[in-house]
Amino acid sequence: MIHMILAASALALLTLFVYLMLTIFGVIAKSKGQLSEEYSLTKAGTPPPDWLGNWGRNLANLFELPILFYALVLFQAVTPDTIDSLQVTLAWVFVGTRFAHTAVHVSINNMALRFLTHRIGFLILAAMWVRFVLALHAV
Repeated sequence: MIHMILAASALALLTLFVYLMLTIFGVIAKSKGQLSEEYSLTKAGTPPPDWLGNWGRNLANLFELPILFYALVLFQAVTPDTIDSLQVTLAWVFVGTRFAHTAVHVSINNMALRFLTHRIGFLILAAMWVRFVLALHAV
């Protein structure tokens, strides 16, 4: 179980890192006049530069698919017999896809690579959920 919690913790740390960077870059952009208070409050007016927007959109992405991962880790915490080495490996690969997605999103922002990393992560997470449900029936 500890390995699943470590994987979830790594993903949480990535989320906190992106949040921190968005905050730092937001302050910098505001000080340079690249981020208006109007946009920050209402999302109306001139949007922030793409590089800053990418950090914000990536943060939002980290509260989408990963929520299902966190839920799965919690469910497996109370049903530890559903965890095996393959499930742990899949968990770490899923987390790796989220790190890769973030790296692509906030750097080169290549849509094909973002799509690929996202879909691989989705398929891995779907497989993890199917394995969990099947393991529940075996317990």
